[in-house]
Amino acid sequence: MAVVVEVLLWLHIVAAIGWVGATMVFGMILGPALPTFTPSTRSEFILKVLPKYAKFAQVFALATPLVGVALALSMSGGGLGVFAPTTQFGFFISAGAALAVVAWLLFFGVVTPATHKIVTLTEGASKGTGLPSPELLAANRRLKGGAAVGLFVLMGILVCMVAASI
Repeated sequence: MAVVVEVLLWLHIVAAIGWVGATMVFGMILGPALPTFTPSTRSEFILKVLPKYAKFAQVFALATPLVGVALALSMSGGGLGVFAPTTQFGFFISAGAALAVVAWLLFFGVVTPATHKIVTLTEGASKGTGLPSPELLAANRRLKGGAAVGLFVLMGILVCMVAASI
């Protein structure tokens, strides 16, 4: 059983690194750089890179909590009493899990739909006047805001997981 927990722990860590990394790269590098591109370069980047980038982030956003739940069940042997918030470990694991639900809902409820909307509207704009529509600008604001809040929540999860392991 110890080997299973060890493997799940490493899978959980790697998946979390992928999710946090994708969020950080977008929020700190790609998002701020996109407005500096020429309109044609920005459109090409959005159409060629953003859908692949979104799939990459979605895989890790799905894998992280799924492996986390499997890890929790393996660690506890099926009894979840060890995760009760009456101990430091249980408190921080429970808080991290609650934040993970928030991050997951934010990612799949705001960031992913905004990303799809941006790609769809960019495809349409590339065939039209080339001027960004108000709808595209609103989707871009949702994506940037969701990514920023998501990164903040993911950092909170990281703090909880580290605190639980102390």
